[in-house]
Amino acid sequence: MVSDTQTTAARPAARRALHVGRTRRRTVPLQGRLRFATGIVLVIALATAAFGVEGYMRASRSQRRVAALQADLASLQQRVGADEQAAAGEQRHTRTVVARASAVLNSIQHVNWQLQSVPTEAQLAGLRNRLAGLGNDVAAYAACIPQLQAEISSLRLSWRIDSIKPSADYFRLFTAAPASASCSAGLTGR
Repeated sequence: MVSDTQTTAARPAARRALHVGRTRRRTVPLQGRLRFATGIVLVIALATAAFGVEGYMRASRSQRRVAALQADLASLQQRVGADEQAAAGEQRHTRTVVARASAVLNSIQHVNWQLQSVPTEAQLAGLRNRLAGLGNDVAAYAACIPQLQAEISSLRLSWRIDSIKPSADYFRLFTAAPASASCSAGLTGR
């Protein structure tokens, strides 16, 4: 018995089938390699895309942060300018206060100088003692004593201190009940 594969006509068909089988065997590993390489390229492309998206997101966050910092810087610069103006105003105010304080000090010194010309209690007591020691005009002086006491008890001080213009400061001693002209003449010796 003879099979189909052993005939001469069947031989080229067997060779073709053998050739097709060999090419299929060659193309299968080639297709597998191509698929593998394509997969690797695809994984690399996806990884690159992921890194690119991550970089873009970081850059976007960084740009937002830079914009926020620039806005903060602008507001701080405005605050510094306002604080500098306030400090300059405080310096001017301080200079004004110092000038007024020195003017008041000058006025006080001027008043102290004027107070030195006012008779003290000791001087008034000395005057009383001299008056008491005078023996010639005791009766005239005795009549003047109530008037003098009234004048002394009604003595008043008036003063004015001008811190801006110390030369206008004054200090005055006055009485509402002056002694009579005869008492004044007798006391002064005129």
